Amino acid sequence: MANFTVNGKEYDLKIDYNGVKYLNGLYEGGSYEMIGKAMMGDFDTFPYVVHAALKHTGENFSYGDIEQAIAEAIDAERLDLDGVLKVSNEVITQSFFYKATIAKLMKDNKDAKKALDTLLK
Repeated sequence: MANFTVNGKEYDLKIDYNGVKYLNGLYEGGSYEMIGKAMMGDFDTFPYVVHAALKHTGENFSYGDIEQAIAEAIDAERLDLDGVLKVSNEVITQSFFYKATIAKLMKDNKDAKKALDTLLK
């Protein structure tokens, strides 16, 4: 399970109902557009993924808290684009809610799956 540090404390990243609802409302294309952005490691989508995946904690982090934690991790050289890609993919593609749909999408595009697998190594 992916994790992320906010305010000096490490939390597991897990998508629950509130996280799904939050992410679904972000883009005109709904879940499919968000899945695509997360799978590509889209930097602008990353804070939303982390924010959504922390909703299960009940800590009520603000989006600003998450952006600050990401900025601190990048500035301290603990987070790079590879980390963004891996965390986004683990949180979204491995979540119970999205996993079956993503598997169906990737089944028809073996080249995309192979490329993604290479990036995630």
